[in-house]
Amino acid sequence: ILKKMTDTEVSVIAGMTFTRGTIEGKTAVLATCGVSKVNAALFTQIMIDHFRPDCILFTGVAGSMDPSVRQMDLVVADRLTFHDVNPHQLEFCFPNQVWFRSDEELTDLIRRNARGSKSGAIITGDQFITSRDQKRQLKKRFPEALAVEMEGCAVAQTCYVNQVPFAVIRCISDLADNKAEDSYDAFEKKAAEKSAGVILKTIGCMK
Repeated sequence: ILKKMTDTEVSVIAGMTFTRGTIEGKTAVLATCGVSKVNAALFTQIMIDHFRPDCILFTGVAGSMDPSVRQMDLVVADRLTFHDVNPHQLEFCFPNQVWFRSDEELTDLIRRNARGSKSGAIITGDQFITSRDQKRQLKKRFPEALAVEMEGCAVAQTCYVNQVPFAVIRCISDLADNKAEDSYDAFEKKAAEKSAGVILKTIGCMK
């Protein structure tokens, strides 16, 4: 995505690099949040406080949580939750949400630019899922989950409390099973490029 950005201006805030520029004729700010929920929440709050975006689009790779979702498939989140936090705590502690729902208009726009994509639930936690047993346990708790990753719901929660529209798209790099690490290494770059391509098309369609 950065290669497609022109007229760039770089800011470093709290050790994170934010690049402001033009993509497809639109002003945008690009950043890589890094791994984990904490980094994702920090990145999102800094983005909101310093750059006042109209919306936030979040992309990257994920592990599959459903037999219908294979490597290199695109998953557009219609809702996200944390798999490593007790739902009771999510419901009764601020901001009192178990699921954080993506902006429908943004999600529809992404899906129109992501042919063959699947739309559904994505779950987030500070774990790289690398065993069938872990995957089975998570699927039992979240039967609706299509993908699992480590940042998306932290972005979603931060956008929710700031009332900023957001959307999340992930490309599947692995099947979150015993071969996940090998699969991730083989598919990460291709998967990231595929989801990035959808983001560029989506930005180009924005008003």
